[in-house]
Amino acid sequence: MTKRQSTVLLSGILLTALYWVVALWYTNKQAYSKDLVVFHALFGNGASLDVWQYIYQFGVTVLLFLIVPYGIFRFYLNEDFLSLGIRFVPNREALIVCAVLYPMVIASTYFSSQDPLIAGEYPLSKGIGTSWFVFILYELAYFFYFFSYEIFYRGFFSFGLKTAQGGKRELITIIVLQTVLTTLFHIGKPTPEIAMAAAFGPVFGYVAFRYHSIWYGMVIHYVMNVFIDYFSLHWLDLAPKHLF
Repeated sequence: MTKRQSTVLLSGILLTALYWVVALWYTNKQAYSKDLVVFHALFGNGASLDVWQYIYQFGVTVLLFLIVPYGIFRFYLNEDFLSLGIRFVPNREALIVCAVLYPMVIASTYFSSQDPLIAGEYPLSKGIGTSWFVFILYELAYFFYFFSYEIFYRGFFSFGLKTAQGGKRELITIIVLQTVLTTLFHIGKPTPEIAMAAAFGPVFGYVAFRYHSIWYGMVIHYVMNVFIDYFSLHWLDLAPKHLF
């Protein structure tokens, strides 16, 4: 195993574990009152902090899954961070696939959001239904969560483990390792979501390698969750009704 591979593998495992403790560890995980341990230890409690604890979570994601990996690649390994599938690589086939999949993904969220377990989990903060302004700002912040998540697992981890001489067996091994980590990342989430993480991990991993870019999988992942948030609020009669 090369220095790059051992560094990426070890940091991938450690940063996942650290993130779970700092940004996914709940004192209370009942619907409508999921309390992040570290956030409330730092900032106290209160219903008004419900939205902000998830903004904090997204910020931790940017720090641990984007800034730290960038520092490792740029200053420790002295390699080009953007080479990890982070550049957008235009591909006609990929664009056609996305054009077909997007309507299917949106349609699937309409039905999956009716599952009580999913509707109880998403959106993370039910407070974002108070207005369209809050909803849109939250979803914009949510984008940076998915951007960092995909860069970390499908970019830094997957492309970081890949070698120039690696063949099909290496790619399969990397996709399996990436799927194991992303599935473990979802431990504590509703069972249907854990199952989807296990099922879509190989798909997103394959898409990233096939098109040499994380962007196609990342945008689908993000769009799917935005609509799950909206439809979940809709079924709970908590969807935004006012602009402000």
